[in-house]
Amino acid sequence: MTLRTLAFSNIRGNLRSYSAFFMSSVFSVMIFYIYTAFLIHPDVANGHMVAAGKITQGMMFCQYIIVIFSFLFVLYSNSAFLKTRQQEFGLLSLFGMSRMQLRTLILYENGAIALLSIGAGIGLGIAFSKLFYMALEVLLHMNEPIAFAVPLKALWITAGGFFLLFGAISAWTAWRVGRTGIMDMLKASKEPGSPPVFSRWLAMLAVICLGAAYGMALIMNGANFVLLAPSVMVTVTIGTYLLFTQFSIMLLRFVQSNHRLYYRRTNLIIVAQLSYKMKNNARMLFIVSMLSAVIVTASGAVYMMGRAVFDGYKTQYEDAQSLMALTMFIGMFISLLFFIAAGSLIYFKLFTELREDRAQCEALSRIGLTEDEIQHIVVMQMSMLFFVPCIVGIVHALIAMKVLDKLMMLSNWSYSFIVIGVYLLMQTIYFLITCHDYVNSLLRGIDRQRKRRVT
Repeated sequence: MTLRTLAFSNIRGNLRSYSAFFMSSVFSVMIFYIYTAFLIHPDVANGHMVAAGKITQGMMFCQYIIVIFSFLFVLYSNSAFLKTRQQEFGLLSLFGMSRMQLRTLILYENGAIALLSIGAGIGLGIAFSKLFYMALEVLLHMNEPIAFAVPLKALWITAGGFFLLFGAISAWTAWRVGRTGIMDMLKASKEPGSPPVFSRWLAMLAVICLGAAYGMALIMNGANFVLLAPSVMVTVTIGTYLLFTQFSIMLLRFVQSNHRLYYRRTNLIIVAQLSYKMKNNARMLFIVSMLSAVIVTASGAVYMMGRAVFDGYKTQYEDAQSLMALTMFIGMFISLLFFIAAGSLIYFKLFTELREDRAQCEALSRIGLTEDEIQHIVVMQMSMLFFVPCIVGIVHALIAMKVLDKLMMLSNWSYSFIVIGVYLLMQTIYFLITCHDYVNSLLRGIDRQRKRRVT
């Protein structure tokens, strides 16, 4: 067996864990290609398209966001996924694989995923670019259709840029894995997790930071915006991080001290396991909550301004209506990208921990818990991981949109609840799909283990 065949075998064996990472990467490549192809489109480059100057800067801004997002997302996903494969790499090293061969194997795996993601993303980008142009024609009230084109420069920029992105992160990951000792890799999955600990002072600091951030935000106006805005950003970031790393553990410890609630039905197992999950996934939950805040704030702000333009100029000034509609259209793509990223981080993290959760559920099955009780425990834990950061992000976004409503002297803050409702609906659908897939994978593994014990 060559390193290439081993790499493809590993990808097939870990296909479920790779799927969320792959689909998010494909979506990023697709959106980046569509925006790049539009900017390089002959009608835009030559200035023949009506209102081309108004939207070129917005498209370029979106490109920068996609590149930064893609870099951070790929970096995080690679790091999280490789942690779960430390024992596998340790065994390969123990069987005689050199560090250079191990690094080459990782490069082959990441290279294959990169090529598939880039190829599928560009293919979908070409397929959906015509729909993108048609939507722009409607939003800009254009009399002549935008000609369909596949600029070669856009293909090279997209393919080259993302291949360099994947290549740089893969090289860094391979170098990092190659420096880890064999015994450290073999013991990685067997080391017992340390009990969740917290500091009361840091937990209280989380409440103080968030309270101060909300207070400063609510008194913010045009005169003190420059002074207070940076302070609000810093304090809300620190407060959110401490909320998941410290305050959440303190809250769960409080639940454990309430014996009447803690020892009721399966609450003991749910809370005990959730304490470890909150500790191990604190950074991921922090990132998802901040992404949720960005999604809801950006979508709500654009929608609020769109409503203001519609209400003030409806008798959708055509230029102002077209520009705002276009802004909403571009903002929708960015918000959708961030939404998929937030959901994918949770999905990816869950399936990288599938083996550990399966072993725990198998142990619960041996001591007498039924499949329905195990399913209830898993669903409750997953709902906390999905919706707690979502709710925290929504609270941040509500404060931000209230500030925006006051700064712009609008009265459309109530429209933000429409955006929140849509976001919660999409998050619920994402949760139900992930939960169904994850629970089925978990129970199938338990059934296979049970059959092996019988035989």
